[in-house]
Amino acid sequence: MKLMINTAHQRFGGAVQVALSFINECRAFPEHEYFVMLGPGLQKLVNQDDFPENFYFEKFDFGAISLRKAYTINRTIKMMEMKYNPDVVISSTGPTYFHSRAPQLIGFNLGLYLYSDSPYVKSFSGVKRMRFLIKKKLHYYFFKRDASAFLTQTDDVNQRVRKALNFDKVYTVTNTASNYYQDWKAYPARLPEKKAGTFRFVTISSYYGHKNLELIPKVLQELRKRGVVSVEFVLTLKHEDFEFYIGAQEGIYNVGPVKPEECPSLYQECDGMFLPTLAECFSASYAEAMIMEKPIVTTSMSFAKSICQDAALYFEPKNPQDAAERIVQLLEDKQLREALVQHGKVRVEEFDSPATRSQKYLDLCQQLVKQKQQV
Repeated sequence: MKLMINTAHQRFGGAVQVALSFINECRAFPEHEYFVMLGPGLQKLVNQDDFPENFYFEKFDFGAISLRKAYTINRTIKMMEMKYNPDVVISSTGPTYFHSRAPQLIGFNLGLYLYSDSPYVKSFSGVKRMRFLIKKKLHYYFFKRDASAFLTQTDDVNQRVRKALNFDKVYTVTNTASNYYQDWKAYPARLPEKKAGTFRFVTISSYYGHKNLELIPKVLQELRKRGVVSVEFVLTLKHEDFEFYIGAQEGIYNVGPVKPEECPSLYQECDGMFLPTLAECFSASYAEAMIMEKPIVTTSMSFAKSICQDAALYFEPKNPQDAAERIVQLLEDKQLREALVQHGKVRVEEFDSPATRSQKYLDLCQQLVKQKQQV
């Protein structure tokens, strides 16, 4: 089978890590040929010298994606399709803005479109809301035009995609932590030595509005009102984002962006994971915390509960008082902390491993190829 792995439009985000993992895992399946379209998010992560002769790479950089560029993207990648003549095209996220001759398997990761009950989406008004709805309609158009089947990362998202797009070829293949968490190594400490009794929560994320990271200073303030001075938060934001959205203050450390391979070491310096997110299709942070045996405190949104189940404490979204209450509950109950960790260890085993995920991707690709041959 000839596969085109399309990441040409990918610049950042979790889908980049999923694509990277899939490309790396494909080396274990030498019976196929792989034509990899590397976007800017992958170019700096993929070392082409590490791949055998059945891999072919092309580099692309379309910049920030816009409707105006959709035609250029489609025309450019069509030329690659003519050059390599793949049997199937796969992308870990979409829309891809590419209408292929071969069947196309596309990941759906736009949680804001699916979770209209998110407080973040509900906060939109006026021009912002209108732009959001127009963008959603356009993205749905490209999804329906280009996809032969969709990939989702949870059953909850699967059902929502089926309903939103009126489409039944939607398959769930779970996300998980990268292989860096299987055999991780300690890097030099990024944080100062902890004082006795200090509990540190880590939030590994770039800045996105739906992540709701602005809640963290409010939670810290609420904890201080309750006399809890032993809690600290650790962020991984760009310096300019931290200064603009959070601001320097005692009890919050910003270590800056962290390379994927160094993230397990940062988890090990901390005691728990805090994620105030308001919309996700899947966050690898949940799986990462489970593997690193860190208790999780996160929002009570349905996507979070579908992923974590009994491996997390949940608080009302955008409610710093409730978040502080859950944190205090965690601090005061050692047995609860241990139970969450144990539940996480069980839960993470239910996620597909990177190798299993890649095998499922390839099986679905073969299925699409057979279906086209039968037409």
